[in-house]
Amino acid sequence: MCKCIKATWRWICGYWERVLFALVGLACLGFSFRYLYYDNITSASATFVVAFFSFIYANLARFKKFKGMGFEAELWEDKQKEAANLIDRLKNVVSIYTRETIINRVMLGRFGGGGNSWKGHWALYDNLMNQHGVLGQKIDFSDLKQDLDGIFIFDICSPLSSAVRNSIEEAKSKAVAAMNKEFGSPIKDAAGYNRKCEKLNAVEYDIDDMFERAKHENIAQLILDRAATAEKLLKRDFSIDPVFDPVVLEKLRKIAELHKRRPLEITNDIIALADR
Repeated sequence: MCKCIKATWRWICGYWERVLFALVGLACLGFSFRYLYYDNITSASATFVVAFFSFIYANLARFKKFKGMGFEAELWEDKQKEAANLIDRLKNVVSIYTRETIINRVMLGRFGGGGNSWKGHWALYDNLMNQHGVLGQKIDFSDLKQDLDGIFIFDICSPLSSAVRNSIEEAKSKAVAAMNKEFGSPIKDAAGYNRKCEKLNAVEYDIDDMFERAKHENIAQLILDRAATAEKLLKRDFSIDPVFDPVVLEKLRKIAELHKRRPLEITNDIIALADR
């Protein structure tokens, strides 16, 4: 009950002009009927006109235009609601087109379709976001930014991952050569050779669905962890140290740290990490 009274009071405070004119209109309308009852047509007409215009003024904010006693009018508030609904629908359309424009541009570049570099991709993104701001369009593009960050990180990590894999494969080839030398040909100790093979097969690296995982997971840290595990196993079981490119590892560490601060704040230094 208290909430209802408060809501009513807020409404009256916000629309006191309408309330005032409505009350005046009702009072004049009452007097008009009273004068009619006593056959005072002149007074009834005068008070009715006052009541009529009081009701008009009470709803004046709702009308875009009004034309005399012929009562030609347009409801301004209704038009505003229609415009607001239209703007909301247009925002959805703009959001879809903005997303598709940027994502298509990025994917085209990734698959060698003649697209620009990531510098161009981020420039396009910033330009579109700025234009939406100039137009006063408050549209949530956080999902788009998250996807762009994921694709950007994937494009950086993909060649780095390949470099790490190559280093591990080279170390595994050395382990195979050492096994062949140790067990000879033909193999002298089949059981021992099989145990070594099982240990070598345990040295895995492949990361499935890295493109999709990049949208939510820290794939740079995942690559570093897989590399560290492979290095540990190769050193323990075969006394072999994989030779990783220090530049590759440094890039992966930077990206792993950047992931913790997503969404990414794009700078020229970060864009330079995508250079291959």
